[in-house]
Amino acid sequence: MSGGFLVLLLAMFGFMYFLLVRPQRQQQRRHADLLASLKPGDEVVTAGGIYGEVVQLDAERVMLEIDEDVRIAVARRAIASVVPPEELERLESADEAESVDADSADPVTADEPLTAEERDAARN
Repeated sequence: MSGGFLVLLLAMFGFMYFLLVRPQRQQQRRHADLLASLKPGDEVVTAGGIYGEVVQLDAERVMLEIDEDVRIAVARRAIASVVPPEELERLESADEAESVDADSADPVTADEPLTAEERDAARN
């Protein structure tokens, strides 16, 4: 092996370290810090996309309240991020607008059976 090849190999290793390994470790460290700093009252989103408020914590699980009197336990490592207050306000205003739209919608009734054409269209 020549000295130039060894230098090139070391340079490639250093490049890959700073491009891939180091940023991944920093991201893991930030996520671990986020999980360590969780406290009751924090609004979070899970990796599965569930928004909820932290109501109880232990070493392995987090109890989230996702609606009034609806609580679920998720793995602590499943918490993806804490929801910033401005996004929380935006989500709450969107929920209020949806509930107003749903209340004003015409009710759907099932008084008349579907015709064969309507059934076929619903299947496709």
